[in-house]
Amino acid sequence: MDDGTAAANANGIQGNGDGAREEKAPDHGPLGYTNPYPFGPSGYNPYPVGPPAGPQELQLIAPPPQFRRFGNAAALGLITFGICTVQESMMQAGMSVGFGHGYGTMTAQSIAVAGIAQLLAGLWQIANGDTFEGAAFTSFGASWLAKGLAEVPGVGVIAFHAQEAPDLVRKQRGIVALTWSIWVFILLAGNVKSHVANIVLFTTLNLELHFSCAGTWLGHERLTKAGGWFGFFCGLSAMYNAAVILLNEENFWFNLPVGNWYTPTPIDDEEAAAVYEP
Repeated sequence: MDDGTAAANANGIQGNGDGAREEKAPDHGPLGYTNPYPFGPSGYNPYPVGPPAGPQELQLIAPPPQFRRFGNAAALGLITFGICTVQESMMQAGMSVGFGHGYGTMTAQSIAVAGIAQLLAGLWQIANGDTFEGAAFTSFGASWLAKGLAEVPGVGVIAFHAQEAPDLVRKQRGIVALTWSIWVFILLAGNVKSHVANIVLFTTLNLELHFSCAGTWLGHERLTKAGGWFGFFCGLSAMYNAAVILLNEENFWFNLPVGNWYTPTPIDDEEAAAVYEP
């Protein structure tokens, strides 16, 4: 191969053997399509199962951390949720301060830490393309923010509850807890193929909200305390999951174990392309 031919091939032009030159077709990937919305350096394809059938059916998959536009905000969402959940659950379970006391001290942290910080973490994860974590952190951040604002006297929630009968207020809170119990069950179902640390987190979260819902609705102190204990372990589990992200072989002696138990079956290019065949 002479220098001219080598230069032509380097520029994407190949010879056909007769001295004529033709342009080399662009590389469209193994399935014959290009990535119109690249997240990062070439080589990452957010459409691993084939080209989208249409704009209305476009569904992006969360890119790997090295291709994300922002840093991984999951650790921020987990640690803010875990810290405030442990604190509130200790008060709910009656640890040290007695049952039902000390919630007023959580107002500022409910607004700033578990509220605003966790809400922002969820929005960052949505921007990163992680819909699941984005929905979880954003919804719980908004819930904690609402819980903290409800304790502020000027908002009017405290004055409204003061005018209602105690049983009615208790049942109203039970209805709120019931809807969140349904939501966390959906989150648990979306984690059954995740690692054990995540499953423990969402299992204890479900138990916390289910017991707290029943205890609040029925006015049963033991059920409410049981929900507080489950919430205590849920918060610790969230803090452990945050540590899993932050502590690795680059800045720690080893990677923290998470208990990977499920290995998905990979889909080859032919099977993936068959999904989009007309």
